[in-house]
Amino acid sequence: MRKGKEYYARFYDQVIALHKSGLSVREIADKLDISYSAVYHWVTGLRSPEKGNVSEFVSLLEKGPVPVADIKSTFPKHNELFLIAVKRGIPVKRFMLKKKYGDYSTWYYMAGQEKQLEERTDELMAVIKKIGERLSE
Repeated sequence: MRKGKEYYARFYDQVIALHKSGLSVREIADKLDISYSAVYHWVTGLRSPEKGNVSEFVSLLEKGPVPVADIKSTFPKHNELFLIAVKRGIPVKRFMLKKKYGDYSTWYYMAGQEKQLEERTDELMAVIKKIGERLSE
């Protein structure tokens, strides 16, 4: 399976440190099990690794659960990013409320954030209830 940009990007600092310590490009590539080409380009300064969308998506979720309403402008293909992350073994999860809540019906979060998710969805339900009460007056 393709490792993706995120896999390589996390080795950049290590590659530079190993090169400064005197290891050759081939030795670094073999030691870290990454491509010779990537190591060569980083060491010679021809390019540096890009941070992929999956990494950015996961970085956002590490701050806490997020509804689709808050991320759809930044990550229009959030569902694809979720599926890629799951396929790569990243502990991203999805929680669904009733469809009637629109973009607030789908929430993404990381494993271990279940309590935060519950708190945030409870806050949302309280706001919706309050609005419903105001409208019925």
